[in-house]
Amino acid sequence: MMKQYTKIVSNLAEKLAEILAEKLGQKPGFFKENCVPSTCYIRMSRYPFCPISPQVFGLVPHTDSDFLTILHQDHVGGLELLRNGKWIAVNPKQGTLLVMIGDLFQV
Repeated sequence: MMKQYTKIVSNLAEKLAEILAEKLGQKPGFFKENCVPSTCYIRMSRYPFCPISPQVFGLVPHTDSDFLTILHQDHVGGLELLRNGKWIAVNPKQGTLLVMIGDLFQV
């Protein structure tokens, strides 16, 4: 089941890359033709409640270094985005896919 899910999400990422290439004025196969063959990682994370959470970061503040990240949300929050110098909580919507453009794509 995980292999099937990974394949589906990888195909989605390729389609999104084609759309993004077109929006940047490139032909749809631009990234496939000009980049190293894609790699797809599936990462499953669980961050249990921390009793001293105001004093602890779940992860240190960071940028997303990947090309594209597709995040499947559940009902648990925790994702924050930096906007105008302030961290803003992203309200989770169970079953939603968030697509984030990472540093590698921006390069």
